[in-house]
This record gives sequence, C-alpha cells and structure tokens, in this order.
Amino acid sequence: MKLLMTLVLVLVLAGCAAGEGDGGSTIAKEETAARSAGEETTVLGGGGRVRPPDSTLSYGGQEVKGALGSYCWSRGSSGLCADTAGVWPGRKRTLTVPSGSEVVFHFGGQGPPDRVNASASSPPDKVMATASPWPEKGASTASTAQNRRRSLKTYGSGVERTIPVELPPGEYLLDVYVLTQQGDAGYAFRIMVN
Repeated sequence: MKLLMTLVLVLVLAGCAAGEGDGGSTIAKEETAARSAGEETTVLGGGGRVRPPDSTLSYGGQEVKGALGSYCWSRGSSGLCADTAGVWPGRKRTLTVPSGSEVVFHFGGQGPPDRVNASASSPPDKVMATASPWPEKGASTASTAQNRRRSLKTYGSGVERTIPVELPPGEYLLDVYVLTQQGDAGYAFRIMVN
C-alpha cells in the first residue's frame, strides 16, 4: 500500500511539473528517511530540499543536533508538509545538564523565528510505566501522557533562544517549536537532567 501511495505521489508531481512550461525539465524525487519511531517523506525538486534548517541545542561547550519532527515549510513557490510521530533522538545525541541551568537553542535559518515554544516530556516507556492501566473515569492513557508534558519558558531574540531547564532530575524529550515566515517546524532533543 505504501509503495502504491508513493508511486501515485511521484506520478502526480511529475504531471504537475510537466504541465508548467519548462517545469518538466525538473524531475521530482522522493527520499524517505526512517526515524527511531516515525517516518519522514521529503520531496526533492528545483535543485534542493524544501525542509527546515538543522538546529542545535547547547550547554557548557556541548552541542547536539535536533531531530526534525513535523513541519510545513516553503521556499519560493515550493512547499511541503511532513508529519512524524514519536521522534526520539538516539542516546548518543543526549545533552546532559544540571537542573536549574539554561540551554541555548540555535535556529539554523537565515533569519530569526517569529516565535519559539518549548516543552519537555518524560520518555514514552516511563510515562506508560507510571500511567494507571485503569485511568480515572473520563481520563485516557493519552491524556495521562499529555499531563506529563511541561511547558518551558524561552528568552531572547534572534536565532538563539535561552531555555531554563526547570525540571527535576531525569531523562526528557525537549521539543522546540518554531514559527517563521517560511513555515513552522518542531525539533526534538534528548536531555538528561542531573
């Protein structure tokens, strides 16, 4: 089924390109990259990728590259939306920070984002281990997991934003969401707070 959907997408894109003057000279390609718990599809065309720039998180001389999550991004007359689920960067990309410290998010784009939001959540296995198998009336496991997400403040302007790590010791997924003129994107970082 995935193969059929991919073939239909490539044929539709090729048909659209062929119908626009010299657009037929650009071949649209599809690149699929498997992620730890999700999949991302990126359409290539017009000489480059239509996707958000790489971004990083740093503390005390250490820096880790964020795992790109869901996004809608445009460049010129091209645009793409891609959804991912459950993106957790590998353990080798863990940033260790003391509780109460500040990390710096660096957006890799040409200009500063209009808005930056951050939140932290426990790893899925820890959320499920602490979630009751019989939630209270009206609650669900999904809402229990959502209650484990904590909003964090962001400070600054420009391409760098400071995020205070006001979390108790433990392992977390730090999600950073950016909104720019080109679109919006989510980045995931694994942090260990001690």
